[in-house]
Amino acid sequence: MKAILPILLASLLLPAWGDPPPPPEGFRWTLHPDYSDEFEGDTLDTSKWHDRHPRWEGRPPARFMPQNVSVKDGLLRLANGMLDEPQGEFTIGGAAVVSKKTEAYFGYYECRLKASGISMSSTFWMSNPGNHYPGVGRVSQELDILETVGGAKKNPAYANYMNSNTHVWHNRDSRKAGNKAKLPGRADEDFNVYGAWWVDANTVHFYLNNQHVGTVEFDTTLIPHPFEHPMHINMVTETYDWEIPPTPEEVGDASRNTTLIDWVRAYTLAKDDGSLPDWQLKRILNEYREWRSADGNSATRARLLKARFNYVELEKEDGQTVKVLTRLLCKADQELVQAVLNSL
Repeated sequence: MKAILPILLASLLLPAWGDPPPPPEGFRWTLHPDYSDEFEGDTLDTSKWHDRHPRWEGRPPARFMPQNVSVKDGLLRLANGMLDEPQGEFTIGGAAVVSKKTEAYFGYYECRLKASGISMSSTFWMSNPGNHYPGVGRVSQELDILETVGGAKKNPAYANYMNSNTHVWHNRDSRKAGNKAKLPGRADEDFNVYGAWWVDANTVHFYLNNQHVGTVEFDTTLIPHPFEHPMHINMVTETYDWEIPPTPEEVGDASRNTTLIDWVRAYTLAKDDGSLPDWQLKRILNEYREWRSADGNSATRARLLKARFNYVELEKEDGQTVKVLTRLLCKADQELVQAVLNSL
């Protein structure tokens, strides 16, 4: 019994649960289901996630392979393995899970993750394909909440840190600003909770096991508010061009070749009085989104022109305006209309 007690006490101290930081006065955190998953069951929820990266094959020599993605025993598993035959520059199979929705915006994003023990990455990050800025060109954003290599070779200390970074991409050049936080042990030894509070277009706070570990102000040398557009979520294992790739024996070792993710959760701030934060109201009134019917059989991509007690007026992308009875909208959109009315 004396031998078991320390083990039980240690297990109670492990960072099993994540909580968002205290919200600002007058606000509360609400779970965003589109970017949250407990990974129960035995299959990936394909209504939320791609089992590959929709726009990127991976960095040679590792290619993202859908068959390396699985869900088992309450964990998302991103495995690595050698390809049966080389595919051009690719000889290793990595894995990627990417959110299907691309509207993740200001809020708190976290996951509970245990890195693999080989020299391939275990990552949790957000990105978008970019937006056009007059006189500047296309600019894209990348928010790396976690980058680590559990079996790092070239720089073994890399496995001991929550390595976070932010990128403002323009013409393949990155204007970046990052943060490092020391882990309790190596990233592949145990689960940790990695989080980021994307506050606004200029600021992000990073959290490790519910503790604030750093704040980054995004680089503004190119544009004044670089992170003003929504992103999607990525959970990836890949090879880095600055790290020594794993050997076939290491890649084939099932005891250490897999990144494990217990859960991923996303939260957005809501006002206690039922109204919308200014940034959210502005987006609804100025940007196009999907408005869905109550029966789930139809959707209209439009922006909100006018909200009344019993109807909304929407403008489609082709400029056509339509009036829709509020009761014919899905429950989430009805609640959104009520929140808009509370805000005006």
